[in-house]
Parts: sequence; C-alpha cells; structure tokens
Amino acid sequence: MALFLCADLGTTSLKAALIDSGGRIHSHARIPYRDPPVSAGPGPLAASSWLAAFAAALDSLVPPDDTPPSALIISGGGPTLVPVDAAGESLRPLHWFEGPPPLEGAASLFLPKVKAFMENAPGEFAKTRLFFSPQEWLSWKLGAEPVTVLPHKGYEPYYWDGEQREKLGIRGDLFPPYVTMGAVIGELKFPAELAPAGHARRAGFLPAGVPIVAGPPDFIAALIGTGALAPGRACDRTGSSEGINLCAAERPALDPAEPAPGEPGRPRVLPHAVEGLWNLGMVIDRSGKLLDDYLAAAGLNRRPCGELINEFLASPSHPGKKILETMGRSFCRALDDLAAWGFPAGELVLSGGQSRTPRWNQYKADISGRVLHAPEVADAELAGNAVLGAAALEGGGVAETAAKMIRVKESYYPRP
Repeated sequence: MALFLCADLGTTSLKAALIDSGGRIHSHARIPYRDPPVSAGPGPLAASSWLAAFAAALDSLVPPDDTPPSALIISGGGPTLVPVDAAGESLRPLHWFEGPPPLEGAASLFLPKVKAFMENAPGEFAKTRLFFSPQEWLSWKLGAEPVTVLPHKGYEPYYWDGEQREKLGIRGDLFPPYVTMGAVIGELKFPAELAPAGHARRAGFLPAGVPIVAGPPDFIAALIGTGALAPGRACDRTGSSEGINLCAAERPALDPAEPAPGEPGRPRVLPHAVEGLWNLGMVIDRSGKLLDDYLAAAGLNRRPCGELINEFLASPSHPGKKILETMGRSFCRALDDLAAWGFPAGELVLSGGQSRTPRWNQYKADISGRVLHAPEVADAELAGNAVLGAAALEGGGVAETAAKMIRVKESYYPRP
C-alpha cells in the first residue's frame, strides 16, 4: 500500500504521522515549537519554527520496513499569513489570533490582516513579495511551487478576489495563484535546513523527488479526516478550542449578526470541504485550554492527560471534575444550540487529543445523549491529508476515498 507523510501546523505544535492508503497509522509525532510565543497569543514567533519542528518530526517517525513515503501533504491553521520578501526571507507571521476583526462588507478571512499589515507596518509591507498560509509556506520551502490552496472554487470570496482587493487597495501580485487542494504542486528538494550534520537519516527516509500534494486549512482537513462529508454527518474537533461541524445540503438562511439575549448561539456558516455542500460550525472557545490552564496551575501538567481525566471522573469531589463538567456542559450547549436552529446532530465522529480517552468519550456520550465514534487516527487533520494524498496519486473522489480509509476504532452509546 502507498504510505503518506502527513503533517499539520497547529497553533502550538506540529503533528505528523505516517498513514497508509488503507487508513492505518504506523508512526506519530507531536513536536512543540521552540520559538517563544508572541505576546498576543500562543503561536510561534517565526515561520522558521515550523521548518524546525518538521525536521524534528522526521527524526521521530519510524517508517514500516523503511518504506519511503509516496507523497507529502501538509495542512495548517488559519487564517494566518506569512509575508515573504523578494529574497525569499520570511517576515514574522500575521497570526490568526492577533486580529484584526472582519471588515464590513468583506467576506475574506485574509484581506483584513493584509490591510492592517499595510497600514500598521508600511516598511515591512513594502518589502513583501508574496503572502503564504502556513502549510503553503512550508510546502514551498520543501520544494513546491508558490501557490494558494483553495478547498474548491466556492471558497474564493473567503480568500480574496479582485473586487475585494480593489476596494481595499491591495495589489493582486502579492498572492500566489490558486490551486485546488489535492493537486500535486511540486517535488521534495530537501533543503539544507533538513539535513544538518548528524541527521543524514532524514534524507534517506524522505528522499528528494517525493510528490508534494496541496494541503488545505486544518479545518477542511479535519472534515475530510472524520468522514463528515455528506448531509447530516457531524464531527467534534477537540484541542485548545473545540468545534462541532455539521454538513448541510443547502446554505441555511441565518442572520450573521450576534444572537439576541436568550437566543441560542448561531452556527457559523461556510462552504463545506465538498463543493456544493455547507458547513455549520459551533465553536467552543476554550474547552481543552480550560483543562490545560487548570493542570498547569495545579502542577499536574507533567502527568499524562488521559490518566488525569480518568482520575477526575472517578472522584466526584475532585476540583478537576468540575473543570470536566464545565467542558461537558459547553459541548451539550453547542449541540443544543445547533438543534435549536433546526440542525440536530445525533451522531458525531470525534477527533483530537481528547478523543484518545475512552472514559471521557463515554462521559460526553452519556451527558449529551449522542452516539460518538472514535476513529483509528485521532488527529483528523492528518487522516484528511492522507485521504487527499491517496485521491491525488490513486485517482478517485475525496468522499469516496475517505469512505474507504476512515476507520472507526470504537463507538460510545449513551447510557441511561
């Protein structure tokens, strides 16, 4: 079977895995970024930290029978942008968590950042030749052509188009040309940064010439990696924040304004990973961050998180149990709000670090009354990247390929 090297650039760490075309995971690595965080949030200070973390992941991953990967696919968080100057040097990233707010009348998730950069840092903006998203930047550093990866054409207004750019006075030549996710965008050229003295093994494991497949934003990769690709299917993406996503056949007529007092929270509506379908998203801002902060304050953050969750759930009076109850109530509230708008989710596919703890999965199933499925590959972004790699090299549609590759490890049914 083909083997895919999949990587995802998260906010605080890089995740990577070797996944075969049957959907089985052979090796996994999570590499925290070494650069100090920026003052406004948890992300790396420099784009070079992504390349360093990728190099460290190559040292950690163990391929089966020394099989080299058939393709490399990278996804990343957004909307973050990396300005690159004419000499190819990368300036400090414009991270998603640093704002600015959306612009009135603009659908683009990226142009507000460019506009603010142009106004607040004119000297740096004048040096900029191209803007990349994180996964596009890392793919480019590894040998890909400079491109902007669209999930599909329906996403173009949410990136940039001529009308929006002209209104904001932003030049079009600052953005690489569009390609659709899953396209082959180059071959690995193995830059010198990946093969310093003492790490020649990296070149043997990942030889030059491996195809680089265009990876999407992490949110899109996760939808693919949970198989939530048909109307009515839903997933629960966990991490520092949590997102519940439901696939809809038609775009719902929801007022984008803030909900009135007492009104259920509105889902965020965006095009789906599958063109013609729509995604309804409910975001729980803190979720895992709430638990992380508690563990750090209590001096427990060096112990395995799953072990602690089991301990808290077994001890009703433990202060950690109250944290878990708060997280669980937020999960239920988001599902209830989604149902209140006419979009109930009776079953969800889980993803992220929380989904690795069976007792926590059962607790969430019990309190929400929903059926939850934990897939074999817990990091849905990596699973989605593998699906895109298989579809690119073997032919076939993304939904059909996902149906063959996404494997449920265990299901959790609510107990009365």
